[in-house]
Amino acid sequence: MNDYDEKIDNLKSKFFSVLDDYKKYYVYYNKNPEVNEFQNYYSNSKNQLQIISKKLYSITDEIKANIEKLDKDMLLVAKNLEEEKDKNAKLTILYNNLDNTQNGSEILITDTKSEYNKQYYTNINMFIGILIISSLLVKTFKK
Repeated sequence: MNDYDEKIDNLKSKFFSVLDDYKKYYVYYNKNPEVNEFQNYYSNSKNQLQIISKKLYSITDEIKANIEKLDKDMLLVAKNLEEEKDKNAKLTILYNNLDNTQNGSEILITDTKSEYNKQYYTNINMFIGILIISSLLVKTFKK
């Protein structure tokens, strides 16, 4: 950007001096067309203005080309950003599902432990009950 500013400022400074020369020699040339010196100065100043104009036009084309390149790059970056946003959304959903799965497995483990404990206490109660009934039966049949 600074390069373009520098080129434009350089052309701008040359342009006004060349334009002043062009105006002056244009008047001299039109008043005295037969003087070759005025014709040469007029032609030189006209050529210098055309050269400055061409350079300015080429700088404008370069700037337009750079803008188009930057626009394409920005579109590519925007497209990549959208793709990454989509990936992020999918991965966030997957993470939440995995987190829920972890929570679900912890709940299942807790439920399994409580079921095991219930069954364990039931088995102990049944064993104690069998011992009591067996001892009652033994006492009853011994008599």
